Amino acid sequence: MKLKRPMKYYLLRLFRLNASPHQVAMGLTLGFVPNWFPTFGLGLAVSAGLAKLTNANIIAAVIGGLIGTPLWPLLFLQNFKVGSFFNGQTSIVDELESMEYTEVVSDTLSSLQSGSLQFLVGALTNVLITSLFLYFIVYILFKKYRRSILAKLK
Repeated sequence: MKLKRPMKYYLLRLFRLNASPHQVAMGLTLGFVPNWFPTFGLGLAVSAGLAKLTNANIIAAVIGGLIGTPLWPLLFLQNFKVGSFFNGQTSIVDELESMEYTEVVSDTLSSLQSGSLQFLVGALTNVLITSLFLYFIVYILFKKYRRSILAKLK
């Protein structure tokens, strides 16, 4: 149960932000975006930079980046799966165990034939779909249920 306390802390911090629902939703959404790409440890900085550029909430962006950080293996796998669907080819990565981070990064950056086009198409598609979904979910939560969620968290 070591995760319960930090999660509650970050949820409290998120729902106590003194910002509009749009700014929080945009910050959380933009904070999650870099997790779809190999950022080589700079994901949180990219999240904060995107939030700063778009006048979104920076704290929400960092929390969004933190949420996606442990999920990156699943997100990379999803990029290949979605990219293979749109390219009409079989995915070069079939399961999570066959995916090594360093191999994925080198394959993605080396050439278009090795699967980087598949990865890029999948990543851009996933960013678009999850960003729209995440923005509207967070916006509705903050617009309608912010006070009741805070009361339950206390």
